[in-house]
Amino acid sequence: MVCAEYEAPKSDGCRLECICRSCISRSSAAHPRRRYPFVAGCATLRSHARLRKCLSLCIVTLITTSAAGSGVLEVCPNCPLRTLEQALPRAKPGDTILLAPGHYPKTHVVITVPVTILGTGRPVLDGGSQGTIITVQCGNVHLHGMKFANTGYSSLEEYAAIKLENAPGCTIGDVETENCAFGIACYHSPGTTIENATCRGTGAVESLSGNGVHLWKSPGCSIERCTVSNHRDGLYFEFSSGCRIEGNESSYNMRYGLHFMFSDSNIYRGNVFHHNGAGVAVMYSRFVRMESNAFRDNWGPSSYGLLLKDISGSIVCGNVFEQNTAGIYMEGSDNTSVVSNTFRSNGWALKLFGSSVGVHLAKNTFIANTFDVLSNASQSSVVCRENYWDHYRGYDLDRDGYGDTPYRPVSLFSILIERVPTAILLLRSFIVELLAYMERAIPSMIPPTIEDGRPRMKPYASAAHATMPGINSRRPQRCDDIN
Repeated sequence: MVCAEYEAPKSDGCRLECICRSCISRSSAAHPRRRYPFVAGCATLRSHARLRKCLSLCIVTLITTSAAGSGVLEVCPNCPLRTLEQALPRAKPGDTILLAPGHYPKTHVVITVPVTILGTGRPVLDGGSQGTIITVQCGNVHLHGMKFANTGYSSLEEYAAIKLENAPGCTIGDVETENCAFGIACYHSPGTTIENATCRGTGAVESLSGNGVHLWKSPGCSIERCTVSNHRDGLYFEFSSGCRIEGNESSYNMRYGLHFMFSDSNIYRGNVFHHNGAGVAVMYSRFVRMESNAFRDNWGPSSYGLLLKDISGSIVCGNVFEQNTAGIYMEGSDNTSVVSNTFRSNGWALKLFGSSVGVHLAKNTFIANTFDVLSNASQSSVVCRENYWDHYRGYDLDRDGYGDTPYRPVSLFSILIERVPTAILLLRSFIVELLAYMERAIPSMIPPTIEDGRPRMKPYASAAHATMPGINSRRPQRCDDIN
């Protein structure tokens, strides 16, 4: 029953991949190291629906052949078991429930034994706007290949398409949630893996909406290749340390695309956050690594590409900030490195305030920002070196690629706007142009809050090719050389 074009899933230590043999044979010569976890252009598989069917058959075959002694229960409109409510009481630990295509209305089930539920043909579990659809209350439960819809809303309870309660080691993959208050909510469920999930909220009033992926006291989780939109917060983590969030897209959420607090030692790599109400917020955490992410099109009076509040010992490396009110807003943070990022076409590229100390700002590229930096920090609290500033008008007599005169990126006009916001009306006026000319002629006029003693004369090569990664181009670049 396994598709002849597919090999058995291979494990690379963090996920399973089905690889199309014919595509490998055609592509291995040109790209010998490329891996193809998703193949939509294969001559033998011309649609995503057929691809999902083959993947489901692979998973079913693996489970039925490897789980000796475990049973398989079939649920379909014409089977003896017609609903999950009928199948779950008969399921034993390790059993597999195959859910046939169809619409299953008013589904509300509680899973208390470790089972696997596989949907074939994308069955729809409809909550009928009456509450949580699936509640998992034990570990090692696996859910794949289903669509969840219509949980409804409640002021007293957090309705979710999938809710995990004290359920460690669960896996959720290739699922969709639509018109649900919370998409996937995990409470006290460490080691959860969520892959290839699509969560679409209603975009209703913020008080009636929940989060797309919600973690509460669930350390060691993995969230990969998920798409979240139109929720209150796209991804929300609290008291969930040691997690990995990689290759996700979070957009058009009412508040934050990503919001996490009190979650240490997390890695965020290769994600895309765009068109969110307030951007991304990272708060009250330590040892966070944010690498090769994209933050763009987050506009508003209280919106930022990335808000860093009271974090320490963290690294922001290799990211792209484009068309945000403020690329990075940093407050109360210490011993944080902002290295090798690209800031393009933002209002303020970087807002850095005096409560932040031990900040290392190096090898970044600033292009076409209205203001490069706004800061009231003392010069001793920020190490700024070897950044490229397109507003820099210095010279390089020794031709080493770096300017011979220092650059102070904090302008007088940016300070004036921060104190008197209505002064923005003077932007591009003759008075402001004259003030900028005076600053270049008499550098001592510029506040010495931040000074780049070795400004780069040309943009870094990575900035020339830095584009906003889309849903199909999320392969990240690592910043392992940053300590």
